[in-house]
Amino acid sequence: MKKSLVALAVLAAAGAASAQSSVTLFGIVDASIGHISGSNGGQSRTYLGNSGLNSSRLGFRGVEDLGGGLAASFWLEGALNNDDGTAGQLGTGGFDFRRRSTVSLSGNFGEVRLGRDLTPTHHNDDVFSPFGTVGVGANIVFAALNNAQGFNANPNQVRASNSIGYFLPSNLGGFYGQAMYGLAENTSGATGAAALAGRSGQYAGGRVGYANGPVDVALAYGESKGARLSLSL
Repeated sequence: MKKSLVALAVLAAAGAASAQSSVTLFGIVDASIGHISGSNGGQSRTYLGNSGLNSSRLGFRGVEDLGGGLAASFWLEGALNNDDGTAGQLGTGGFDFRRRSTVSLSGNFGEVRLGRDLTPTHHNDDVFSPFGTVGVGANIVFAALNNAQGFNANPNQVRASNSIGYFLPSNLGGFYGQAMYGLAENTSGATGAAALAGRSGQYAGGRVGYANGPVDVALAYGESKGARLSLSL
């Protein structure tokens, strides 16, 4: 019995020694000086801004090699206003990880990701807009979808909380895709307006595409319960 226990202990130690892990601190600090002038002698303003070209952010990510081609990882990323040192997300009391907060398990099967993440429909805006989704060059489609007359009431236009996501593996000859389902975490049994409000935030969407050399084509579709339809091409 003692020999068996010693053997098991040695195997456990060997497994722990073979596993590799890493944690990375990363971020972007984007600062700019701007001036706005009104026509015909109107009001003007000079200001120090942030996130003019890239969103200022701070984050932590880590990976743990589980062996056999499996890896566990986490990603915590929050926005910041480096012009005055405050948190980057409006309506929050301090720095948080609303840009991304996920844990993942990946392998030859692809990746399963849990937490708050970008929606499949928003990925197309990020990838195919030549100017991205921040600054003066932000694509007009993204800006229109987020104004008061567009999709401003949709909490899942950019990211979804309480989500379960799946990403196809990268060895499919150029084909890629993902699917996401965001839980509303509503109380069951509600009726009428309460039931609709309880579904607000629930999201289901997916994205498929093909990339080969200069060719990259993708189609994404998503739907939010209690909000409006989200569609990207």
